[in-house]
Amino acid sequence: MANRRTGKKRKQTGQTPHASLAGFAPLIESKGIFNKIHQQVEIGQKQLIYRPTDKLIFVVLGLLVGCEHIDEINHKLRPDKVLLSAFGYSSCANQSVIQDTLDSCTQENVVELKGVLRSLYIEHNQSQTLVTEAIEQSSTIIIDMDLTGRPVSPKAQGAKKGYFSKKRGIYGRQLARVLVPDTQEIIAEELYPGNRLSCQVFGEMLTEMEQVLSLSTKDKRQQVCLRLDGGFGTDKNINHALWKGYQLLAKMFSGNRARVLAKSVEQWVDVDATGEGFRQAGWVTKPHRYGRKTRQLAVRKPNPKKKSGFNSVVLVVTDMTSDMATLLRSYDARSGVPESTFCQDNQGLAQRKLRKHCFVAQQMLVLLSQLAHNLCQWFKQWMVDALETKDNMEQDAKLMTASHWAETEPNPIFNEAIRLTISSIQQRGIRRWVRQLFAFDGIVVIKKGVVTSLTLNANYPLINRFVLAFATLLEPVGVRVRLAKT
Repeated sequence: MANRRTGKKRKQTGQTPHASLAGFAPLIESKGIFNKIHQQVEIGQKQLIYRPTDKLIFVVLGLLVGCEHIDEINHKLRPDKVLLSAFGYSSCANQSVIQDTLDSCTQENVVELKGVLRSLYIEHNQSQTLVTEAIEQSSTIIIDMDLTGRPVSPKAQGAKKGYFSKKRGIYGRQLARVLVPDTQEIIAEELYPGNRLSCQVFGEMLTEMEQVLSLSTKDKRQQVCLRLDGGFGTDKNINHALWKGYQLLAKMFSGNRARVLAKSVEQWVDVDATGEGFRQAGWVTKPHRYGRKTRQLAVRKPNPKKKSGFNSVVLVVTDMTSDMATLLRSYDARSGVPESTFCQDNQGLAQRKLRKHCFVAQQMLVLLSQLAHNLCQWFKQWMVDALETKDNMEQDAKLMTASHWAETEPNPIFNEAIRLTISSIQQRGIRRWVRQLFAFDGIVVIKKGVVTSLTLNANYPLINRFVLAFATLLEPVGVRVRLAKT
């Protein structure tokens, strides 16, 4: 947080279009999220009014209030004095000054910011719990990895001709991401030149994932299943993952080899096509040999460009017990997770529109966007956890009261309001968090530089549910949430 500037006026009351976001300021400060950036990132730039790290915080806040470009900070964040005061700032830097700070960052600053995000992830993530449970219960947790193109000007650093979906002959960069589909938290992200391929970044992204999730031993890695598309499925990458002990559900890289292996299938079975048309699957009887025993499942669909013939792919799996329908459903689920998180960040955090000529500056923007993404996911989970705890406490209180007056205890009564609130919170992705849940206008009361009260506009749809969620989450940090009178 910023250095508090408190003068004679120790109490401040004001209206802001992002009152709900202002309410999160004490929660963020109590968890030390922004303080870690101030403590661990040292940008070699002279401080006049703001620290260089303050300007990084302004970028994160700008993303959370819906800025699609850095220059929009001047129009959406800078005029909002109440929101800035909630986070300990009396004013906001001009967008040009923020741009200069990003341009002055070095590769060392990128490493430092990665270290901050790694430590924050280790401290606050929900994924480590899933990994721990998988190790204890001898089950597996699925991890997705993907690469997506980011078109930029041909003159930008790192801009190269490469593969960009449905676009030819353009320049851009590539963004690699590792995430947990169950929580949609980003484990690691890395920016590459535009001509980099998925198969070329696999080893580096795998190493970053191991550092964040503390997968230091083979026993731990055996509980992680890597779900990969064909771009990652080269022999080198598959063998590398198998030798390290990972479970695999990966598509084979080579289309020619897939056609040859598909010829050895003795029995084709019609499988559910999830709306994609006719599809068949069968086990390969003469599988390609890897460094560890695997099963290989061939999947084919009619070739849309020809009247006869099929397009075939082969899935390499280490699961020796599941049937083909289960494996196909699991792999089909992959197509909706990495792409949807990229889409959410493009729409909610304007990740595709945030472009910098300098490659290092773009890396810093990617990492700050990653922090904003994970913050939204953590806020969601913290709200759900707080609501579930509240519901359990109310049920226990009802049981104690009932047992005091009756000989038999009644069945626990689930609080319908809490159930509906949890459902509404879980249904909202990054875009609706930024455009809706962070954009409730209202009156904020700040005492001695700390938010103590929120009075939100009562005319928003489902506002009663969201007020319940905000009040339950923010009560432990001393923030009172209520609705204004209509």
